[in-house]
Amino acid sequence: MVEELVQLLQQLNNTESDELMPDLMTEEAPPDQDELTSELMARFKYAENWRKQYDERAIDWYKLYVGYVEKKTPGRSNLHIPRTYEEIDALRARFVKSFVAQRPYVDFIPRISPSMNPEDIADLERRAEIASRLVDYQLDLNNFTAVFYDFVTSVLVFPAGIMGVGWRYEEKKVTRKEPIQIPVINPMTGLPEIDWNKTRPLINPQTGQPFIDPRTMQPIPDPRGKIHFVLQTVGERIVQRPEVTYDDNEIVNIDYFDFFPDPSGRDIDSCRFVFHRERLTRDQIEQKLQKLNEAGFGYVYPIDWDELDNAGDEEEGRFERISSVGLFPETSDGNFNDKSKKLYSVLNYWEDTKYGLIVNSKLVYWGSNLYWRHSKKPFVVRSFEPLPGEFYGLSAVQIIEHLQHELNTHRNQRIDNVSLILNRMFKARRDADLDPAELVSRPHGVIWVEQMDDIDPIIFPDVTASSYTEEGILKQDMENALAVPSVVRGVDSARRETATEVVTKTSNASLRFDVKIMLFEALGFKRLAMLMDLNNQQFIDGTRLIRLVGEDGVEEWRQINQWEIIGEFDYRPAGSNVDPAANKEVRRQQLLNLYQIQKAAPSPYIKEEELVKALIHSFDLRTPEKFLRTDEEVQAMQMQQLQQMMAMQQMAQARQMAQAQQIQQQEDQPQIPPPIQGQGVPHPEEKPSPKQAMMLQQMLGGGVW
Repeated sequence: MVEELVQLLQQLNNTESDELMPDLMTEEAPPDQDELTSELMARFKYAENWRKQYDERAIDWYKLYVGYVEKKTPGRSNLHIPRTYEEIDALRARFVKSFVAQRPYVDFIPRISPSMNPEDIADLERRAEIASRLVDYQLDLNNFTAVFYDFVTSVLVFPAGIMGVGWRYEEKKVTRKEPIQIPVINPMTGLPEIDWNKTRPLINPQTGQPFIDPRTMQPIPDPRGKIHFVLQTVGERIVQRPEVTYDDNEIVNIDYFDFFPDPSGRDIDSCRFVFHRERLTRDQIEQKLQKLNEAGFGYVYPIDWDELDNAGDEEEGRFERISSVGLFPETSDGNFNDKSKKLYSVLNYWEDTKYGLIVNSKLVYWGSNLYWRHSKKPFVVRSFEPLPGEFYGLSAVQIIEHLQHELNTHRNQRIDNVSLILNRMFKARRDADLDPAELVSRPHGVIWVEQMDDIDPIIFPDVTASSYTEEGILKQDMENALAVPSVVRGVDSARRETATEVVTKTSNASLRFDVKIMLFEALGFKRLAMLMDLNNQQFIDGTRLIRLVGEDGVEEWRQINQWEIIGEFDYRPAGSNVDPAANKEVRRQQLLNLYQIQKAAPSPYIKEEELVKALIHSFDLRTPEKFLRTDEEVQAMQMQQLQQMMAMQQMAQARQMAQAQQIQQQEDQPQIPPPIQGQGVPHPEEKPSPKQAMMLQQMLGGGVW
């Protein structure tokens, strides 16, 4: 076995490096910094100018979502009806619930090749399960529910939602309290006590017993191993040491206004390049450049921070969006005397094979794509309604934009109509001596006139009845456009509906929503799982302890190594295509029907315990596990039932044996011939006389009657 391992190591050492590690350094010398900076900034302007045509529309949709009214007419109603938010919130809840309701969030399916034997297939399936649980654990570390909530919001409001998937390695000086421990001294020998539970003794090869030290009469420690002493705590101290606080996948929701795709791209993979803008402090930039330099995949250019301070700042789009809704964004970086806290605008330039870092319009790093395992741009981009051949699709707000404006107009006109009816306008003669303040409606008010025709009210007709009808039609149009009827949003319908109508609307809405979920899985969630999985295969080294969460929510800790997650997998999100909110009652009824069928006619092909688990989980219970017996409890109950059955069988067998013995005893007794009737023996039904009794006693040989 040892010889085979030595041969394997020799083969690995003799293998050429380009077979083990991709050649990420293709350029012998770094390119000219100024020329490359000009080229990359020209591409950025090219992408920014193309995207501006979407920015104004995105700002308008953002205003509808937050309910901002830009132009207010004095003296008139200027309300915004939050119908857009209501529709968006219903869609967002359905999307988020569909993907985060079940654990693990995504299942890994191993890719099986015809050349694999059953052992290889079983090993790959085990790796797929471990890799899936690892990604599930990392999604929890990233607070996935909150990040995905923001991502879905961007998808529904803006032309596209963008999520970044990268690897973050972070070291910090951590201050902890730890005990002060010293070895326990043996009072007999004056030497430290050795912990023999952890220390290996030196073994005599002839006897197989440990060597004994004649001075201490204890075993001699093996010098090839580590000696562990018995420790005692004598105090505590505060220590500060650097520790790795994060070394896992990182997912972040990227603002639409901070992402600039290639104008000629149809999707993220077909884009020749993309830019991602962010704001980082000087300290963060220096740490990032240090890690890039240690990776050795590119070139770090010398940095003149004074020059960067005077360079231009590209952070404008996000500020424009915030200021468009009446807020005043802060453009300064705060009053920090420490220059390491100063903020800089950072542009991350990505290609499938290249990466560049630009700080305040100056290139400071250029090299290969760090994520060589997947060699893709590390982003997930998704639109609510994709358009063929276009990078940006339709947002949900865009679809109902004009309906929202019409709804606002109808509601404000109705309020204005009611206001004019309650607070009337008047016609007055020019020469009439009237005080305009007297024309204001007030309780018990009196207007003094010289003649009755000095003033005359203007009558406005009441048109609110037709306005209510128009508003109902508008709301119905918005529901139809986004497939979110009132029953799905959890509100009462504007009119009375039959059960058949409710079921039909729910079914039709679920059908349309199913297609949206399938597109979300294919274009978004699967790519997220793929990027995270391949990042794990690239960056994880050694062993680590992770928390695994099963389908029933039970958590356990497990130690894995880097080789247990290597493989080629397909990815299947655990979320169902069917909306859980709209079909929860239907699913529960189906499970009840199936359980009743199984009880009426038990089938050996149905796992009844799994059916009961699914039925319990279909109810809105906070902790459904407490209603289910564990496997150990079920085994104990089955063992108890088996013991009771065996005891009952033993009792039945003992009863049968007792009856058999009684019958045998009766058969072994001598048979007395029956007496002849009429010879002094009484009839069985007659009571014998004293004389007959004495004669019968003499015939039977005495005894007492």
